Amino acid sequence: MKHAVIFLVLFLFVAGCSKKVYVNVTKPAQYNVSDVKRLAVLDFNGPGNAGTNIASEFTNRLWKTQYFKIMERRDLQKILDEHALQMSGIINDSTAVEFGKILGVDALIVGDIVSYEVHDKRGKEKAKEKVWKGDYETDAKGNVIYEKTKSGQAKKKKYVEELVDKEYIQRSGNVSIGFRMVSVETGEIRAGDTKSSTYSRKFFPDKGQLPTPESILNQLSESVIEQFIPLITPYTVTVSKTFEEDNDEVDLGIEYAQKNLWDRAMKIWQDELARNPGNNAALYNMGLAYEVMGDFDQAEEYYNKALDIEPKDLYMEALSNIRRRRIEQQNLEQQLH
Repeated sequence: MKHAVIFLVLFLFVAGCSKKVYVNVTKPAQYNVSDVKRLAVLDFNGPGNAGTNIASEFTNRLWKTQYFKIMERRDLQKILDEHALQMSGIINDSTAVEFGKILGVDALIVGDIVSYEVHDKRGKEKAKEKVWKGDYETDAKGNVIYEKTKSGQAKKKKYVEELVDKEYIQRSGNVSIGFRMVSVETGEIRAGDTKSSTYSRKFFPDKGQLPTPESILNQLSESVIEQFIPLITPYTVTVSKTFEEDNDEVDLGIEYAQKNLWDRAMKIWQDELARNPGNNAALYNMGLAYEVMGDFDQAEEYYNKALDIEPKDLYMEALSNIRRRRIEQQNLEQQLH
């Protein structure tokens, strides 16, 4: 279900000497499919049960966004059974309209598994390892040192570090999936793409266990599906903004902002600007505060004032970003209403 999304939600963090604010920004989907209200995900074409599993995971992930009304898998299967149809391999441009009307949805998601594999490669490589060659540790007088063991006292072995050949298994995986959102009304493809995810890790027999091929394929499939979400639904990313430090008053305002006390921070910067209208750091930080609150016009005004005083890259980047965010916000509002 589509609903309003708050532009920015704050959390703060100080990284080293650079004082930053981290903000969650809601961005519009790459494809505007806001007219699609009800959606069904069919089994993808692929090996074994992979297509069914991927469709189920995609359905669950879309449901979590609450952007569409998603047809439940069991309801979908029931209708298919009633019409003696299979879930995969039944949709093309000519059948989408008819089948979508049977399901009562606005669009169908179909797809193909392009790659779905895990393979192992065995090899050897030189590695440092402590080796016991039959000698024991001794004290300054040459007496053998004993140590406690589970079975009692035992001579303490003397190990030396050497380069040895160690066998390993390189387990690699790749999942590549293509999806299409097909309009029930027109049969046109409203959105689609192919995304991939890969895995590769080297394991030594004496150091841990290999993950199963099934777990790797599931992990990669989830990663690919996660890449699909921003294509058709609004999504949230975390971005960082950097404060500009200056005198004690400006820096005090930053401290308040880092405690989420933005009203106090802005009051301090405004007082500083009343005393010194040319303090570009205070002007910039005011712009940042307005951007955090979603007031792009005021943010742009303060960024421009700071830039007029001193043409810093920081200010130019802030201006460019605010103009881009204004366009994104307009697109986002269209998608949410």
